[in-house]
This record gives sequence, C-alpha cells and structure tokens, in this order.
Amino acid sequence: MKLLTSLFLFVSLCALVHSLSFTLESRDEPIHRVSEKFLSVALDSSEIEGRYSDFNLSDPYLTKLVSHLSPMYFRIGGTYADRITFSEEESTALDDIVGFKFLASDWLKLYQFTQNANVRLIYDLNSLMRNDDGTWNSENAEKMIKFSSDNQMDVDWELGNEPDLYHSVYNTHVDAAQLAKDYNKLRSLLNKYDIYKSSDLVGIDIFDVGGSQSNQDYLRTFLQGAANAVHAITWHHYYFAGKDATKELFLNPETMNQLEQRINVVTSLVTSNKVWLGETSSAFNGGAANMSNRFIGTFLWLDKLGLGAKLGLDVIIRQTIFHDNYALIDNAFTPNPDWWVSVLYKKLVGTKVLSLSNDGTSANTIRLYAHCAKDNDLWDDSAVVVFGFNTADESASFTIKGLEVSEAYSYEMTAESNLYSQLVKLNGQILSTSLSGDLPAMEPKLLEIPSGSLSLAPYSIGFWVIPNSGIKAC
Repeated sequence: MKLLTSLFLFVSLCALVHSLSFTLESRDEPIHRVSEKFLSVALDSSEIEGRYSDFNLSDPYLTKLVSHLSPMYFRIGGTYADRITFSEEESTALDDIVGFKFLASDWLKLYQFTQNANVRLIYDLNSLMRNDDGTWNSENAEKMIKFSSDNQMDVDWELGNEPDLYHSVYNTHVDAAQLAKDYNKLRSLLNKYDIYKSSDLVGIDIFDVGGSQSNQDYLRTFLQGAANAVHAITWHHYYFAGKDATKELFLNPETMNQLEQRINVVTSLVTSNKVWLGETSSAFNGGAANMSNRFIGTFLWLDKLGLGAKLGLDVIIRQTIFHDNYALIDNAFTPNPDWWVSVLYKKLVGTKVLSLSNDGTSANTIRLYAHCAKDNDLWDDSAVVVFGFNTADESASFTIKGLEVSEAYSYEMTAESNLYSQLVKLNGQILSTSLSGDLPAMEPKLLEIPSGSLSLAPYSIGFWVIPNSGIKAC
C-alpha cells in the first residue's frame, strides 16, 4: 500500500510540474497590431544572378508555393546587394568576386514573378557605389529607379546590407551620419516619380543591434539624420552560427529568450518608426545543416513570430525562401517544415496581438502566444487563436485564465518520425502539396474540452482556435 501511495504521489507531482496556467489579459484593444505582411520572406541577392541560380522564376509550381505565403513582402537583399550593378544592356557579368550585372530583362522577370505570386517586392540597392569624397554615387540607382517607373513596377526599396560589417566583408567603412544623408538622397530620388512617392523606404539592415554597443551607437546616429526618410527601421537577428548548432541550442528556452533582449534594445532606440526584423533565421552563415531545415528548427521560428509580434515588431522577414540550410523550400522545391508552419500561421493568425502570460518561468519548455484569429467560416469574429509548442520529451497541459475554453479547433503539428524529419504531420496526417502546388485540406479537429485544459504532445506545435471568446479586442 505504501508503495502504491508513493507511486500515486510521484505521478501527481509530475502532472503538476508539466501543467501550466496562462492568463489572457482582458482589454478593449489589442496590445499591438502587426502588418498584414508580418510574416514575410527574402530571396538572397546572390540568387538573382542568372548563371548561378536554380530559382526558376517561370516555374508555376514554385510560384504557387510562394503565393501560399501571401500577403507578404518579398525582399531581395543580402551581402550580394552591395555587389550588384543594374544594366539595361544585355552583356556578360562582371567579375564574380567584385560583383555582377543585374540585367533589366531579369529585373522584369523577377517583378513579374512577384506579381504572379501576389507578393510585394522590396529591392535592396547597392550602397557601396561611392564617390571619392565618400558620398553615395546614386547614378546607377537612378537608372534602375527610372527604368522601374517607366515600366510601372510598384516596388519598395532599401539601400545597402549590414553596413556595420562593411569593414570585415569589404575592408571599407560608411559612417552612420553619411548613410543617413544617403537615405535622404534616395528618398528625394524616389519622390521624383509618382509611383514611388508613396513607396516604402526601409533600412538600415544593421546586424544584431542588441548585441553590440557600437551597433547601438551606429543606429542612434542614423536615426538622428534619417528617421523622417525611412518608413521602418530594419535590423537582422540570428541566434547562433550554423557551425555551432546543437540540438540543445535549438530546443533551449534560453536561446529563445535572447531575442527579447535584442528587441527591447532596438525598440528603446526607435521611437518614431516601425521596427522590422529585415532578415532573420535560426543560424547565420546559411543555417545549420539538417537542423534549420528540419522539424527541430520549427520551434525557434514559431517562437520568433509569437514573441516578435508580442514585443511590437511590425514585420519579420525570413531568410530565405530558397537555397542554403535555412531555406523554406529546398533545392528540389520540396517545402521544409518551417514553410508548413508559415502556411498554417498565415491561415489562422490575425494581426491583432493579445497579452498572454504564464505563471511559470522563462525556462518553461511550453511557450504560447495569442492573437485574434483570422476570419473563417468555421468560427465567429471574436475567435482567439492560441499557438505555441512543447520542446520537452514529455506531454504538457495548460489552462488559460480569462478565456472560457469549452471547445477548440485544434491543429497539432508533429514530425513524421523524429526531430530531424523533413516531413511534417498535421493532426496525424503527413502534409504534402499536389503536383501543381495546391495545399491539402489542413482541416482541424474539433475538441470538446469540459475541463478547460489543453495539452501538447512531446516535441509538438499546436494552434487552437477558440470560438465565442467574448474578447472585446477581437
């Protein structure tokens, strides 16, 4: 009897350890509203050079895969942005190391691709075309802008990529005050054309502001000179280097908590502009092989979306749609797990962000976020979507105070076999597109929850749409 009693107490204590209580704060308004293009995607500038890219702009299947992430921004940027020269002449490329020519005919093809996929193009102009006095030589940019206007290409713009790293990458330097003047010059150039007077100019795409005092000073100086010229301040974030990646880094809540410190630093500096994560993924230098592009990578991605929205970011641009280990789509055009997470996020998560907190610690392996749900015939206008994950190897349960949960439309994502799987299951069924790129049904399970408690399986992701919430903010 003593043995049975001890066993009962042990099981009960384990159940308490793996059960959390969350609280949804009641407000008349959401704590934040993100852009409808909040989840956006980049194509690295190196991919637009025709001789090397396998990103086939005329492939209808690829176009369909990208269109499933609409509405979004489609950013062309990265290190190669500062190596590109626009050319209206059909000529050979420049030296591969110094740079290459981006032909007008290819620019038109790229724009048409984004139109076919119903996504909005952002193009990152070359900032390293410099005059002898250090000012930006805008001649080539003006040619591209005029050509784009003549062809009625409705585009948003950037100037340069990671200027704080110019010294290490290019052995040169552009100080922040000068770059601010360059952005003001670009804004004036865009305003000459009716089609670009209302286009967004975003920047400065600085690397990891919160991790360096010098980067914070660089951003502060830039803002003093160019805050009125830019629509949004963009910065980049990665958790670690791809070569340093481990299973523990991908699953550790402390890795995820790093992002909060970074965001808080940036938002404390930026007072009058929107803030975007202009380029981001799990690991820099192309991601981590067989991790960034596998199910184990989905937790960092979903947490970045949830935490970023909660802390006030307007847009998050994922690096990258194609090529390298952090791609959403592999070189054979097969969707990776983060693509499926992104598609489901787009399907369910609205722009109104709600305040959801828990009674545990920042070390919890279950992390949840809440938004007003997107419109759907299955639920009413006041529906709330709670989403998150469990990175522990044991099941976890939770309740939500301030929200009556008697039923929920449940979408549970798990790996096909293990954390290193490329295939993903939704409610037990493996997800795959049709040969033409159409999505499967992606239907939810309707859960009756008399206890008000929801659960997450080990190493799983969940989206729960809770109808008839009565939350005024929705």
